[in-house]
Amino acid sequence: MDFWPEREEKNSKTRIFRLRYILVLQFCFTLVAGVLYLKNNFGKKTFYDLGHTIITVVMNVVSVYQGNIVSISDITIQTKCVIIVSFTLQSRLILRCFKKYDVVGQQFINKIHLYHFRNDSEYSMKTYKVVHKISNNMTYIFSFSIFVCVVTFNLNPVFNNIGSGAYKNPRPDNVTLQQCVYYALPFDYTGDFKWYMLVAIFNVQKTFFCTSLFILFDLLLSMMIIHLWGHIRIFIHNLNHIPAPRNSLEYTREERQEVDNTLKKCIQHHTLIIGFVRIMSETYGLAVLIYYAFQQVVGCLLLLQCSRLDLKTITRFGFLTTMVNQQLIQISVIFELLGYMNDKLQDAVYCVPWEYMDTSHRKMVYMMFRQSQIPLQLKAMNMLSIGVKTMASILKTSVTYYLMLKTITANEA
Repeated sequence: MDFWPEREEKNSKTRIFRLRYILVLQFCFTLVAGVLYLKNNFGKKTFYDLGHTIITVVMNVVSVYQGNIVSISDITIQTKCVIIVSFTLQSRLILRCFKKYDVVGQQFINKIHLYHFRNDSEYSMKTYKVVHKISNNMTYIFSFSIFVCVVTFNLNPVFNNIGSGAYKNPRPDNVTLQQCVYYALPFDYTGDFKWYMLVAIFNVQKTFFCTSLFILFDLLLSMMIIHLWGHIRIFIHNLNHIPAPRNSLEYTREERQEVDNTLKKCIQHHTLIIGFVRIMSETYGLAVLIYYAFQQVVGCLLLLQCSRLDLKTITRFGFLTTMVNQQLIQISVIFELLGYMNDKLQDAVYCVPWEYMDTSHRKMVYMMFRQSQIPLQLKAMNMLSIGVKTMASILKTSVTYYLMLKTITANEA
């Protein structure tokens, strides 16, 4: 069904595989039509009215890129549902041209997922259950968010049309039919009810796809980070339980063999974690950079729209503003978990009873200690650190730009 990171069947043609081409054309069409609408109405409408279309155009750009890179799956039933829904909605929009996206997905499925480590120890099973529960709850919350965002965004213009009498026949003078997304089209969809219904139905599925692209992209990235967090917990637990000699100041032959096996497993585990963090940073760095740029631009515009504080605006943009900022905070806090766990990891490596070990084992501990100095932090294009500090800077800058735009629009009025 083309849900896995790599399609092995060269001649396989499925409906979902063909659907991706339809969505590519759809997103490209709405992007061009939205930009033309802004060009045609610049100077004719207020900034408040055009701000809504600017937001939808920017969201369309980010959705196209994110839809091209999400290609991962999960083992648990709940997460499999998210993956399938994500691929069904996005269909990866554009044919994947970059092999590294498939590599990330395959490594996550086959090597990183805690499903493969749950039977290693009792603590591994406990950590796996915790991560499974978190993933399960996140899936339900994010799925509900998709539903609420789509409903509130599309029902607001319907209520506005009912209140203004736009659905009446004859329609009152100087009253037009409102849409949730506007385009430059060769027909009048704000005056002719038939064209209005066509565009309204198109907007419902378009907002559903776009919202899903945003929320499910963040959900899948969050799940990958949560699994890495679980790996580091297990790794620290294993380091803390390397025993000291039982009866002397040196390990016996049997104890040395046990310590040797434990240290080798720990080094392999740590190398796996560092490697996956590095490939995630290389693969998703540009996507996160674009996403942070989107947050910077759209954050101040949404605040400006909500500043009117009327019921229609709050209904239309209030929940969207909350969700956009919540997504920024959530993804930043989850990424910050890696840096927090890295500090604990360094302490755990240093507390290993290396003073009782022979030279070869001390070298292995030293190797782990050097590896633990490598920050487990993802960077957008190796430039911008992904975490709470960047999030705080974006929110602060958004508020500053909002105040500037508020002043400019007030002077124009």
